[in-house]
Amino acid sequence: MGNSYNVTYSTKELRGEAWAKVAPIRLAHYLWEHDEAPYRPETEVRVYFTDEAIHARFRVYEADPVAVHSEGLNPPVYRDSCVEFFLQPMPEQDTRYVNFEFNSAGAMLAGIGSDRHDRDPAPGLRPALYEARAERGLVDAQGQVCWQLECRIPFAALAEWFPGFAPGAPMTMKGNFYKCGDLTPHPHYAAWNDIPEDVPNFHLREYFGTLVFER
Repeated sequence: MGNSYNVTYSTKELRGEAWAKVAPIRLAHYLWEHDEAPYRPETEVRVYFTDEAIHARFRVYEADPVAVHSEGLNPPVYRDSCVEFFLQPMPEQDTRYVNFEFNSAGAMLAGIGSDRHDRDPAPGLRPALYEARAERGLVDAQGQVCWQLECRIPFAALAEWFPGFAPGAPMTMKGNFYKCGDLTPHPHYAAWNDIPEDVPNFHLREYFGTLVFER
């Protein structure tokens, strides 16, 4: 049984301090660790929706995030300091989900399919659609250094990829949120919902949590 999160509804897009009214999701499951003193960057994400889109803001407490893979379409950003949002909009009708992955420079990779090997890169061919915005070197109220990534997922795009999808409320979707850095100086993996498997793999729908959209 995965975690559940009630996604806040807003009549308008939130800016700056207005994000504080959205409850945070903490990525508390650190996975596939082998070091005696594993690297565990604190990560949270806040999610809300409007009539037009789903909005997410990740905050990661890393002072020196890696962002090497930022060129071209669908670069392998998971090798950098990376945050990810896997979303299954129609879990009862369609096994497919979209993976949205961003590094600390705002570069993104996205795909759609039903598992790790069945990925169509089409969602990542229009990166401007998601209005990703990354900020590095931020300092929070407690003096801790962090970086942030904001993005939006238009409902019109989901309707294009998932025939029969109609935005509204209430809606129930499935998904998971991740933090990773496969080729950083300190490789690490974190998730909102636990993945009790021996081999690193975020593409496991059976461990997705529930996202409830209500007004």
